[in-house]
Amino acid sequence: MSHHAAELCVLLVDDIYGQLASRMFETLFTYGRLSLQAILTRTWLTPRQARHSLAVLVQQNLASWYTSPEDNTTYYEAHLGNAYALIRFGKIIKSAEDSFGEVASGIISNLLLLGHARVGDLVQAYNLAETEEHSRHAKATTNGVDSSNKPLSSYTTKGHFTNNARNQGLNLEKFHSTVSTLLQSGLVSIVHESHFRSLADNRGEAEKIVKSLPKFQGNLKTDQKAELEEAINQKLADWRDGTELERKAIAGLNKSKKRSLEDPGPDKNRKRMRLDEGVSQINGYTNGTEALQPFYLDNDSVLRVNHDHYDVFARNAALVNLAEKSIGKETSAVYGMLLGLLEHDIRRCRERTKPDESDEELNAASLLKISTFELSSSLTDNICLEESVGKVDSSKIDTGQVRRVKTNGYKVESGDEAEVDGMASADEEDEADDGDPNGHVSGVDTENDAAIDEDADFTPEYRVSKEDHTSPVSHTSHNISPLCQHLLLLAEHPYQFVNLVPRTKSATEKWSVNFTSLSRLLCQLEIEFLISSRYGVLGTRIVRILTEKGKLDEKALTNIGLINQKVMRSILTTMHEAGYLELQEIPRDNQRQPSRTMYFWFFDRERCAQKVLGDTYKAMARCLQRVQVEREAVKAVIEKAERTDVVGREEEYLSIDERSALESWREKEERILGELGRLDDLVAILRDF
Repeated sequence: MSHHAAELCVLLVDDIYGQLASRMFETLFTYGRLSLQAILTRTWLTPRQARHSLAVLVQQNLASWYTSPEDNTTYYEAHLGNAYALIRFGKIIKSAEDSFGEVASGIISNLLLLGHARVGDLVQAYNLAETEEHSRHAKATTNGVDSSNKPLSSYTTKGHFTNNARNQGLNLEKFHSTVSTLLQSGLVSIVHESHFRSLADNRGEAEKIVKSLPKFQGNLKTDQKAELEEAINQKLADWRDGTELERKAIAGLNKSKKRSLEDPGPDKNRKRMRLDEGVSQINGYTNGTEALQPFYLDNDSVLRVNHDHYDVFARNAALVNLAEKSIGKETSAVYGMLLGLLEHDIRRCRERTKPDESDEELNAASLLKISTFELSSSLTDNICLEESVGKVDSSKIDTGQVRRVKTNGYKVESGDEAEVDGMASADEEDEADDGDPNGHVSGVDTENDAAIDEDADFTPEYRVSKEDHTSPVSHTSHNISPLCQHLLLLAEHPYQFVNLVPRTKSATEKWSVNFTSLSRLLCQLEIEFLISSRYGVLGTRIVRILTEKGKLDEKALTNIGLINQKVMRSILTTMHEAGYLELQEIPRDNQRQPSRTMYFWFFDRERCAQKVLGDTYKAMARCLQRVQVEREAVKAVIEKAERTDVVGREEEYLSIDERSALESWREKEERILGELGRLDDLVAILRDF
């Protein structure tokens, strides 16, 4: 990371965990990998202070540690990625509350504050560690409602849990069910020892384990080296995301197992699942009269918040927002449902081992796919699909300009007719004019058909096949599935939000999302918006021309852009000085004279994104510094207002001037932190998606 990113991380650690922890974090970042003795030499801290600050950083996963087997010395290293994630705590909690409810947001909040925690510690902190006899008695006497429900206790030993009225009504079964749901969603993960080590240390440990296998001993051939590298990457993936066995165990959570009422099962009181280093164990069945019992996580399982998977949630939200702006609200709701079904199979936005982007067919074949039937099964009643797509007279549609849906690398065999949802066969296209006079497009007012452009480019009409579980699209508009209409709008949009995998005789049609191209699109749109705000529409026009055409000289750029040469030269020079455009010099001979040199302008999106990212880090650091300055100006009033005897009685204990100063400070803080959140959204698009 850049200097401004490191400065921002230090300020975040200082704002949340105090000056001692931030000083230790800054030392580790400045000097790199250090032992405890080296830290004491460079910081002039006492051993007690150093150990205390390191314990805080390790607990919050802000510092990685590794004990060398050679000299048995423990080394510490700053983790800038997790330090930056501190700024997203509020967004993660809000996302959990919107998706999984208030109980889930409370669990996420406590895990973020603690860094990581045992399931048993969380159960004890929520006052849920009750005996099974008392639990069964409560259920029998209260008709299924646990009478021991209590508010979250003051967990003063760790200093994070506080009384919260909204946790009233939480029982042990609901707690484990919520945690299981969070585990299945990927927002919470099981802690592994490798999560506390740096990438380089994990790589070294994985190499030691894999190279100790008999088949990798001695001199290796070329194919064996490739197999060795694949085995090392697989070991790293198992440490990072869990083994296949552990992932299956997590996927089986909340799936209760039925048994006969007459069979009491083993003597165990509860069915408990242990998820530890990829090992799944079921210790027994419930001994009771209930035929349906849930799984309970083992109390020794350690949980943490998975920041990588939150990026998936944030990217889906950004894509849904873009779809709503581009097409409409109802279509974006359908898109959100589709992305929500795919997000469980996506562990992170950017894999560390990226496939070759030049192999488009391989990338298309590796995309996650979902059928129309699966999507229609998950639709909710609050989404009105039928009335959200406008109608237009067929005379306004130029069928000669109809485009087929792009399949992006998916191939249909010659023997399979394109009798699919969203793809018409050749004989159907010839009969298109004999269909119903009404077509469908999104966002068109049925009362203003005359406003439709005669050259508009609309999707073709499609045929229904009643043999499929889905509602395939027909040539007659009243038989077109509303869901397919919205999906086709997403597929036919220039941004190509979804891709259609055509239905063949052996498989039904499916829909996929190319997240790689959409992430590049989001980045491009953000950069264009920034350039437009600084240099106007002409700057954006130049960037789009260079993105499409590649490297151009000034004359060609002037002709294509239809811009005056003097104006063009002024804009190019200004954007080049700011770092948004690049210039390449190609001499025509070996003398390299300026008069014999060709100058080509080009736009490098990755380099421009890094430049904007650095400026964003700097702006965020300045926002945090401004918050500290403003807080220091009213420090005495803030401390007085936070006293326990003053909270809730400000009008009685605070003067008019103090209340005015406090209100002004809170307004400033809210505006600055709001700007900080918007800048973080920009960072997510440029760096994480």
